[in-house]
Amino acid sequence: MHKYKCIILGMLAIICFSCEQKKSQVDEVMEIVHRVNNYWQSNNPKHGNSFWHRAAYHTGNLEAYHLTKEPKYLKFSQAWAEHNDWKGAKSDNKAEWKYTYGETDEYVLFGDFQTCFQVYADLYNLDPADYKIARAREVMEYQMSTHYNGYWWWADGLYMAMPVMTRLHAITQNPQYLEKMHEYLVFADSIMYDADAKLYYRDAKYVYPKHKSMNGKKIFGHGVTAGYWQHLPEYCRTCQRMINTGMNI
Repeated sequence: MHKYKCIILGMLAIICFSCEQKKSQVDEVMEIVHRVNNYWQSNNPKHGNSFWHRAAYHTGNLEAYHLTKEPKYLKFSQAWAEHNDWKGAKSDNKAEWKYTYGETDEYVLFGDFQTCFQVYADLYNLDPADYKIARAREVMEYQMSTHYNGYWWWADGLYMAMPVMTRLHAITQNPQYLEKMHEYLVFADSIMYDADAKLYYRDAKYVYPKHKSMNGKKIFGHGVTAGYWQHLPEYCRTCQRMINTGMNI
């Protein structure tokens, strides 16, 4: 009987040690998250525009909020959204809206100005209010009403814009978000996806062998594209191809 008690106590000691070790690892990761994010926010207190570089940070900041439940992270992204009037590029004249590269207000259909809609949708989900996603819906639903499918002409666009469509589909249940998302990805794959390497070129200009390294190799630039597939709904039949592509990356 004493032997069994010793075995049980030994097993409990191992379990406790494992739990403590796991807790220590979690604490270490959380400390790093806080240290990095607090440093960034303290050194960037003024809210910038809604272009991709700021917007991409705020997608990460909200993930840090979900992970840590630190209220000031949420407040920081809310203040940034309000600073930008819950918009990307701000032109209201649809006749001048463009999807090519540009950093001024007429580039409404350019994915780098749509990344912010991911943040607005996440903030909406935390505290629903229609004004938070009104501009996002206006822009994306206008874009989907056009017959053009070549909006995602560069690899980063898959991170910048695709998760906007999955988020808005989840909120609105409008199936067109998934249908058009599939069409846009088919176009993107046709111009810059290498099926052999299962990687994306930066854009169509970099496709091998037209463009290659000094050593004659393929040059890929798929950077952040691996993040797009995480928000795809698994129940969507037309999304299975996209899920498989994301898993391969």
